[in-house]
Parts: sequence; C-alpha cells; structure tokens
Amino acid sequence: MSEYETTCQPSDGSPAFTDSEPASWLSGQLAASTVRSILISSLNLDFTLRQARVNTEHVRILAGITEELPPIVVHEPSGRVLDGIHRVRAALAQERNRISAIVYNGSDEDAFAVAVRLNTAHGLPLSRAERIAAAERILRTHPRWSNRMIAGVTGLAESTVRVRRRDLPGPRSCTRVGRDGRVRPVNAADGRLRASRLLAERPTASAREIAREAGVSPNTVLDVRRRLAEGREPVQARGGEAGAPATPCPAGPSDLEKITEAMLVDLMADPSIRLNNRGRFLIRWMRANRQALNTRSDVVCAIPDHWSVPVARLARAYSLFWQDLARQLEHRSAEPPRESADPLLEQPGLP
Repeated sequence: MSEYETTCQPSDGSPAFTDSEPASWLSGQLAASTVRSILISSLNLDFTLRQARVNTEHVRILAGITEELPPIVVHEPSGRVLDGIHRVRAALAQERNRISAIVYNGSDEDAFAVAVRLNTAHGLPLSRAERIAAAERILRTHPRWSNRMIAGVTGLAESTVRVRRRDLPGPRSCTRVGRDGRVRPVNAADGRLRASRLLAERPTASAREIAREAGVSPNTVLDVRRRLAEGREPVQARGGEAGAPATPCPAGPSDLEKITEAMLVDLMADPSIRLNNRGRFLIRWMRANRQALNTRSDVVCAIPDHWSVPVARLARAYSLFWQDLARQLEHRSAEPPRESADPLLEQPGLP
C-alpha cells in the first residue's frame, strides 16, 4: 500500500452514510474500497447521470476553493467517475494532474446505483427527470430491489417507483429485497400458501425450515400452522375474518352433513344448476362427497396404524384443495361475469 493509499473508512474524508438502509447498503459497497491519489488522465470523464453534462458555474466555484475537497469516487474496472465530475473539472482548471479518489471495484450495475445514491445524497442535486431515469435503469438491473429501496437510492417517492415498475415490460420477480436486506415475497398471500402446502407435506418440519423454502418469516409459518390447526385458511380474507361466506360454519361432522344435505336440496331445485351438464356434474360431485362424510368412520378403521401418518398427510393435502376452491369462489364475485362458450350449458335435461 503506497503513501497515497489507505483503506476507506468513515473518518478518512469519505462521505458519511448513516441516514437509512440505502445509505447502509452504500457503506457496505464502499467498505473495501481504498483512497488513492490517481492521475486525472486515467479517468473516463464521459459517464454522467445528468442531462447537462457539466455545470460550468459550479466548476468555477469549486476551482476557487483552496481547501482540499472530498475525494471523488471512481469505478476502477471502467475508470468512470461515479461521483465528483465537477471536482475533477475544477482540479483541471487549477492545472492539477492528480486527484484523491475512492476506488470502487463493484459490478457495472452496482456502480451505477452507487453513483445515483451519492449524487442524490449530497453535492449538486440531480433533477427529478434525472432521478426518474436512474430509477428506471435500476428497476431493470436490480428487479428484486423493493420499491422503497429504490426510492431511497434515487430520492424519489415510493409511489413514483411503483408506477415506473408497473409500466416496465417483461416478467416480474416473485420476491423483493427490502431496504434492510431481507428477501420478502411480493405477494404475502403466495408465501403463506406455499408455507401451507409445505406444512401439509412435512407436518413435522421446523418453522425455520419451512420459512426458508416458502420465502417467509418463521413467525408467518407459525401463524399459518396455527390457522390450519384451527380449521381456518392460511390467508386471512380481505376485511378480516368477517369476509367469510354466509354459509354457517359447522360445529362438527354431523352439522357438516346437515349443511351438505340442505345445500344439495337447494341446488337440485335451481334450474340454472339442474338443467345443464355442468350443474348435474356439480350435484353428482357433492353427493359423492356427502357419501364420504357418512363413511369416514369406516375409512379411519380401515387404515392400518403404519399407514396413519401418510394418509393423514394426504388428507391435509386434500384440505388445501378445498381451501383453494373456497378462495376462488369467494373472490369470483369481484370479477366481471364471463360468458361460457361451452354448448353443454345450454342442453336441457334432468339429473
């Protein structure tokens, strides 16, 4: 290490980054960087985040400062100046051939995000249009970053980043990396459903093991496990549990049989059900399930002890089918009605 080179620490004149998680990310990026005195002729001065490449008035002001200015930030693989282009121009105006620089060795994609964060946090600020253009590029290079993380890096409102992400073409990532560095699912319901499926397949697995595979927190897994044990869905309906259907919740198997029988009577009395093939299929299907309710004691007695756990797992897996069916039916009312192209729906007949 030369006399011009030191490890980059917060006390060596580098910018102070202590305000938020994006600042912590930036500090982590620069933690292994070094401060060197480098030749200005070795720098690539073409890179800029600004629509107007150089503010000559700002350069003139900096050139008139006699004190040592903070070091610039340089991307060593490309030689691009990530932060401090006006300080470089001021040094040239002072006829200097060297300048103090923090030398960064990250990827091109991370180097761009570093440049945006630095130019947003201090110095001559980026315009709103320049920050939006930067956010759009970061959305493409860091698609798993959360809207809040990108907003913190670019100095934009989270809602602005959300709109820009929505307008971008291409597939969407199912997870996002938050400002705290943790990976979270974009749709919390999807993570809960994955956790419920894994719990059905491996009921003895630990919460941490399920959490890692489902992409959720261990506390979420514990909550899903508790909800399933109580006979509730893993995902709470919008508006709370009050959003459940009006059909009474059975207190036990006998109540379930009575509710099924009453519903079958109503379905068979409805012409829109009994006068088409799909409706008749629905009635036959519900009759078969009602029959299964009547024989469940025989099924339990027929299963040998060494098959109890595998069949129990299968039963829990079947319960996920019923939960998914209930979810689709509850949410279908919010969708516009769709006309079916199935000609069988128009065929009359009786069950």
